[in-house]
Amino acid sequence: MLKIELTVWTYQILLGKTDAKCMVHFIGHGGAKVAEYVKQNLFSHLLRHPKFISDTKVAIDDAYKSTDSEFLESDSSQNQCGSTASTAVLVGDRLFVANVGDSRAIICRGGNAIAVSKDHKPDQTDERQRIEDAGGFVMWAGTWRVGGVLAVSRAFGDKLLKQYVVVDPEIRVRNADPFNVCYVYLPLKMHM
Repeated sequence: MLKIELTVWTYQILLGKTDAKCMVHFIGHGGAKVAEYVKQNLFSHLLRHPKFISDTKVAIDDAYKSTDSEFLESDSSQNQCGSTASTAVLVGDRLFVANVGDSRAIICRGGNAIAVSKDHKPDQTDERQRIEDAGGFVMWAGTWRVGGVLAVSRAFGDKLLKQYVVVDPEIRVRNADPFNVCYVYLPLKMHM
């Protein structure tokens, strides 16, 4: 069974001319290697994307996928490690929240917490079906796991399970008043 080591980074990047703010939360599993790589590369891919302002959703999707692809190409080890991620990008009055895995995101508005992300777990019907359609399996090993190993169905890295554990981010878009929204990353439940 894969040993899970949690590593968490939270930071904010303020962008001058573009009136945008970016925030991120990573949780590395199997070590910090992937989370560190994503921390150093995800936002540079996003900020350099030609559609960052005009089609932010496409830019986020491309940035997740190119960051994962570059990590997998650069990592010659067969080390089974990965990272979940939750990102928020505020462009003008639109809040884009993307996540893979079980890094959760909530916004607080008027003292009320509103969930704006959904965990990606292998026991969810759609995730399990995608994994099985790709030739993988999901089994119970203290919790539901992809290949009996990993308790999330989407993540960066995880080279040995990559055909089943994808990095396709779920992206939700909301109108937001930047003066009235507090973004919070909250990993509520961890399965070791």
